[in-house]
Amino acid sequence: MTAQPHGPAPTPVPERTPKAIRAALAPQHVEAFDREYRAAMAQATEELDLAPALDFIERWWPIAVLCARGEYQRVTEIAAGIAGRADRGQDLATVSWEVAETRLRARIAAGE
Repeated sequence: MTAQPHGPAPTPVPERTPKAIRAALAPQHVEAFDREYRAAMAQATEELDLAPALDFIERWWPIAVLCARGEYQRVTEIAAGIAGRADRGQDLATVSWEVAETRLRARIAAGE
């Protein structure tokens, strides 16, 4: 007898490659992705430096993860709600972007 996994399998996380990231994106992001990809690659070619390409991947990968997991819409709705509260001058319980990003990356790495 073999052990069966319990609970749902974690959603696969896209690889950190332009091809995998693009494949995971929601359709409304593909045009911007393609445009920024071409610009990053042109800059990397001109400067003989991969930093622009690597920065591009780091910028788009979290979006691809959210899209792959079906969470992008929910996250953008939450962000819009927070922006609306800020626009109305309501108090916001906040953490720094660095803390939020660290928490998000930890959740992604844990397969949540």
